[in-house]
Amino acid sequence: MTNDPQTNPPENSSRAAWRDSLSNPAVLVAGGIAVVALLAVIVLSVILIRSGQEDDGVDTTAAGTPTPFGSAEGGFAGEPLVVGMSDSDTISVTLDSPVTLSLPGQQFNVQTQVIGADGTWTPAVDEAGTAVWIYGTIVNYVVGLPDSDENRALLDGLAPGDEMTLATRGGTRYTFSFNSRTTVPVTDRNVFAQNTPGITLVLLGSEGTERLVVNGRYIVSEADSQTVNVVGLGETAQLENVQLTVNSTTYIADRAEIPPGFALFVVDYQIQNVGLTALDSGSLQLGLVDNLGNQYVLNPLATTLGNFPPLTGFLNANQVTQASAGYQIPLGLQSDTLSWVVTNSSSGAQVYVTLPFTGGASAAAGSSITLARVDISTDLTGLNLGGQVTNLGTQPIVITESDVALQTQDGSIYLLLSTNPPFPWTVPPGQTLQFFLTYQRPPTDTAVFRVLNQGFQLTSLR
Repeated sequence: MTNDPQTNPPENSSRAAWRDSLSNPAVLVAGGIAVVALLAVIVLSVILIRSGQEDDGVDTTAAGTPTPFGSAEGGFAGEPLVVGMSDSDTISVTLDSPVTLSLPGQQFNVQTQVIGADGTWTPAVDEAGTAVWIYGTIVNYVVGLPDSDENRALLDGLAPGDEMTLATRGGTRYTFSFNSRTTVPVTDRNVFAQNTPGITLVLLGSEGTERLVVNGRYIVSEADSQTVNVVGLGETAQLENVQLTVNSTTYIADRAEIPPGFALFVVDYQIQNVGLTALDSGSLQLGLVDNLGNQYVLNPLATTLGNFPPLTGFLNANQVTQASAGYQIPLGLQSDTLSWVVTNSSSGAQVYVTLPFTGGASAAAGSSITLARVDISTDLTGLNLGGQVTNLGTQPIVITESDVALQTQDGSIYLLLSTNPPFPWTVPPGQTLQFFLTYQRPPTDTAVFRVLNQGFQLTSLR
């Protein structure tokens, strides 16, 4: 009998091949790479799954956005309000925007819109149950309602004792009591005033030149009656265990280090810790608000120009100190008053100090302007004007190109060809500045030349 050669079973052959593979270094390296890749895929999958669960479990639109419809106009809730610029940085703050307005028997969702640079406000709001808040008005909340029969009847029916409530995206609720109802011109800027805590409801979209306005007073509850205070220059405000008194303010517009288009406003104040423990001054936020609700935060340059150093470190019990807070504001700001707002960031308590604003148009009111020269250029195409501005006040007067104009009776404004000195013109207190201007010659026989709030009638131009 002949014995045939024996062959290994298939499983034995596989085991041998596997042992041979293990002895191959290239195979070992490839296997290691595959294991690492598999682990990376597993980790990435876990992260994506958890992220999806978190997104599904949190409502990021209902309470976090002041505009429930997600329109482009309503994207201001979490975006910063630019309040000052310099060559090195941009300073900004964010606001706790209102999301709902509650009136007797009616609740409105609140959108956010920005007022025009000229101070007029004519937004179109057609959605029922929707109101519009002017972005930045946080001392006096200015809210518009669409002009409908229902909304007009609602505002006409408000009576003393009726309450209005604003709820913000941060969960704070402010309650106001009906105070007055009036009809004002559409161009009336006083409705935007930020002098006193309250609410102003404006009926929008009405035909004609007037609109209905309702005002409400802020209601101070017993819980926060000691944390809300409104005082004036030289008066003492109580902010929990802190007493604050603003002693003076200064408007500065004539220093070379100030960025073009801006001026500085400095608040000198006294602060006393009347508590029993030391106070961290870093918990106090010092802000400035103009009549349109624009907010300005502390500016290091402006603060150093005050009469006292900035507030830093701790205030010991019963310690009194003098400090300064400075702000960068637009040159020629139109605002009768400014509100200095001090907030305790730990508790949310606030005080408001209403300050007279002596810059911009207010400073210009104390000026004397004369026009001494008017003649036609030798080429007959230009009109030469010469005069002087005398500052009779105690603050510098700053005149920009927008503060001068040559126009005719039909409203046409003519081109300014040259100026000496160049803009802006700064006139220190008690001093006089001479100016020379050349305008495009009007085609009419008469025109009006204006500097600040003073106009001059020009005749025989042709």
